Amino acid sequence: MTLEPAVRAHLDAMSRRNLSGLDPAARRPLMRAEIDRMFMLFGQPGPPVSDVRDHRVPVEGGEITVRIYHPEASRPVAGRPAIHVLLHGGGWTGGSIDELVSDATARHRAVGAGCVVAAVEYRLAPEHRFPVAVHDVIAAVRWVRDHASLIGADGRVLTLGGASAGANLAAAAVVGADDLGLRALILEVSALDLSRGPVDGPLEEVLSGYLGDRSRGQDPLASPLLEPDPGRFPETVLLAAELDPLRRDSERFAERLSAAGVEVHLTCYKGAMHGSPILTGTWPTARRWQQDVIDHLRRINGSASGASTAVDVVGVI
Repeated sequence: MTLEPAVRAHLDAMSRRNLSGLDPAARRPLMRAEIDRMFMLFGQPGPPVSDVRDHRVPVEGGEITVRIYHPEASRPVAGRPAIHVLLHGGGWTGGSIDELVSDATARHRAVGAGCVVAAVEYRLAPEHRFPVAVHDVIAAVRWVRDHASLIGADGRVLTLGGASAGANLAAAAVVGADDLGLRALILEVSALDLSRGPVDGPLEEVLSGYLGDRSRGQDPLASPLLEPDPGRFPETVLLAAELDPLRRDSERFAERLSAAGVEVHLTCYKGAMHGSPILTGTWPTARRWQQDVIDHLRRINGSASGASTAVDVVGVI
């Protein structure tokens, strides 16, 4: 396989250290340091915003942090801005809103789309196994919606997005709650079907760590692709990587949503792998991916509410 030079450079720079088998508490800081190192090599830092503030949000059994980013003060938004709730990736067992890539993503979306971004520090497995993270996300979405005036935003214009495990949790939140009032989902390199049988290597460790009992992957709350009523999903934007094994999850989800009359936008990026969206500093395709998300958010936030059955499925680009 011939890879794009920027993608090959990313792969070549990755640490070869095997972290599997380590206690999660010991593994997470090592994973974060590696992700931050890769972002500093290949990512594009986020622009200044007018304010970043943490809020403690009550959830069942404790509290979580929701970090609020306000758009750049020099580019004021008419009226109260829309809200975009952002969920980091990390395989349900890692990841954090403190990672450089999470911070940059929130800043780019806040400034580019002129919206308030709420980054959610949901609790991680195996200490907090399925469905704790799903319930944390639901609680966070409800909190930002109900406290929109406190954070200076419009709770009536609300989107939810995430990458990888974050995309899974975003879609699962819709499965788990009917009252979120979401205008749209933005799902990137999505893991939407955890019902697959035993697999080799780190993926099996991650799935077992999150689910505990692997049979729980049959629950639509874990595998949103299996939701029996796909018509309940709002407009959904799916961004997939051509060389990602999870690409098929996005394609199948788009097919199911389309058949149910849900507005769907699916784009698959040529030459991209699961981690390629981080390459915003070195690869034009990753920058296009980033801008496509911002363009979708601007369109969604500025559009009138109302049902639509339009379907926009773009092939490999």
